[in-house]
Amino acid sequence: MTHEELDLFLERTPWVEWAQDDNGNFYFRHTQFDKDEKVKVEPRALAELTPEKLERVLVAGRNVDHITRVTGYFSKVSGWNKGKKGELADRDRVKV
Repeated sequence: MTHEELDLFLERTPWVEWAQDDNGNFYFRHTQFDKDEKVKVEPRALAELTPEKLERVLVAGRNVDHITRVTGYFSKVSGWNKGKKGELADRDRVKV
């Protein structure tokens, strides 16, 4: 990945925070997941990296959407507003 491709990737993925140290190493982290988990990419490894690979590493299978069935139809919880998500959290879970 070139620096131009990296810039484009960072523009279209606002959930990625990054920093660069004095040695040219890049550090990336996903803002929606573990705040302490960072991915280090050395300058020589950046050339072999693609935006898709970097996104896959940062997400690491954690971008699973919660789907629930409400009044007979399925809905993605990620599309709900704050109040509706609060109602979901307050629901009592029972085992049948």
